[in-house]
Amino acid sequence: MEKRCFFSLSAITRRIQEILQPTIGKLFWIKAEISSGRERGGTFYCDLVETNESKEIIAQMRCTIWSGDLLKIRKKFKDSGLDLIFDDGTLIGLQCCLQYNPKFGLSLKAVDADPTFALGELELKKKEILDRLTKEGLLEPNKKLPVTLLSTQIGLITSKTSAAASDFIKTLRQSGFGFQVYLADSIVQGNQTEASFLNALKAIEKLKVELVVIIRGGGSRTELFSLDNEAIARKIAEYRYPVWTGIGHETDVSILDHVANRYFKTPTAVAVELVSRFVEMEVHLEEAKNRFNSTWTYRLTIEKQYMERVRVGIFQGTRKLIDATTFELKSMAGLLSSRVLDRLSNAKTELSVSEKVLKSAPINYIKNEKKLLAEGHKRVLILGKRQIDNRKKELLNWIRRFQFERFQQQIVREKVGLVAWKDNLMRIFNTKVMFYQKELAGLRSQFRLESILKRIDSEQISLVNKLAAVKATDPMNILKRGFSLVYKNDNQLVKSIEMVSPGESINTLMHDGMINSKIERVQRK
Repeated sequence: MEKRCFFSLSAITRRIQEILQPTIGKLFWIKAEISSGRERGGTFYCDLVETNESKEIIAQMRCTIWSGDLLKIRKKFKDSGLDLIFDDGTLIGLQCCLQYNPKFGLSLKAVDADPTFALGELELKKKEILDRLTKEGLLEPNKKLPVTLLSTQIGLITSKTSAAASDFIKTLRQSGFGFQVYLADSIVQGNQTEASFLNALKAIEKLKVELVVIIRGGGSRTELFSLDNEAIARKIAEYRYPVWTGIGHETDVSILDHVANRYFKTPTAVAVELVSRFVEMEVHLEEAKNRFNSTWTYRLTIEKQYMERVRVGIFQGTRKLIDATTFELKSMAGLLSSRVLDRLSNAKTELSVSEKVLKSAPINYIKNEKKLLAEGHKRVLILGKRQIDNRKKELLNWIRRFQFERFQQQIVREKVGLVAWKDNLMRIFNTKVMFYQKELAGLRSQFRLESILKRIDSEQISLVNKLAAVKATDPMNILKRGFSLVYKNDNQLVKSIEMVSPGESINTLMHDGMINSKIERVQRK
């Protein structure tokens, strides 16, 4: 048997460690998704994975962030206004190095993370969501909903224990106006934000409110990204009530702000806007009241003066009005009478002309039609006669071609040829035995003449049959048997029912004359 060399497993792992030794400890940046993440004793353990477009894992490796490095990374993110999130599926940029243990295998050790990369990914997701919403036209529907000028029935969605809710309600209460607020408690950050907000929107939608307000206080940019949620944005886009947002970030606009009817920088700003509408309306009402009082006093004085002038004018102007109206009516009556007479005269003239036209037009039409019919009749007769003559000439030519005399002449020529052939044959065999020559010539002559006579008889019979067939196909004979030919007015032979239609005139040619008729109905098979 072949001698085999077996290696121990430790030898193999030592060899792998020797090969990887030059790369161990070298730092490099890697982009991957967090999977199966868990924090234990201050150290974070996870798998880093890479997926394709079908979300299938194409690469995977274990990764560890030790407690000291994890604290430094969290502080770095905090200084950048971000919270470090290691949820499954989070895309993150890590600075790592390879580490190999013969017992636990190859893995990565992360020593740093890039907060700008995380921020960029969040912004990229936000942009993708906005692009989809814009393409589907979902940024405008809620903006088109009308907002009650003085909204008192307010649906509020926020965390009931937050400072934002307290400031909002305090501002409304201090205004002194009668606001009625329906508060739907909701989580405003973290993984449960989407489900909590959707439940709150559904609960408020069942109530009879005039406006829905979504507010949240300030926080890190990572916390605020919880409200850049596509599902919540789509719900607002199709919401039955107008939605105002007051999310506490001065430098950015969230996705909810884009789809909302109107957005404000802070929760207090939303409350101030609601109160300011009432304040402005109160000012307008006071100003309107003052304008109404002054206008009423002025108009009352003007109307009193006008009524006095009217009272005097009624007594003095009634007669003048009656006289002026009477004169105007008489003028209009005269004008109307002259116009009626002119119209009647014109109508009589038009009737006279129309009467003459009606008397002469039918007569002229009938004359023209008779003339056209006579001309058409002549054309049909001439064309029919011409076609019959041509057909007769063709038949005569065929008869001449098959006359019996021609075949008689051919038979005579055949006989002369046979006699010459016989004499020639006899001269050729004259030198031979005369007895056999005479006997053979007699036999051949007898046989040949009998065959020729039989052929002549058969040809005569064939000619007689052909002549009978030619006579049978004579159009005139066919017409005598009860058939006829139908022509249109343009002498076109009618071969199909599709060539005619109701209302047309047709000419029917028979063996003893022609019939002119008009089609009333066409019936197909």
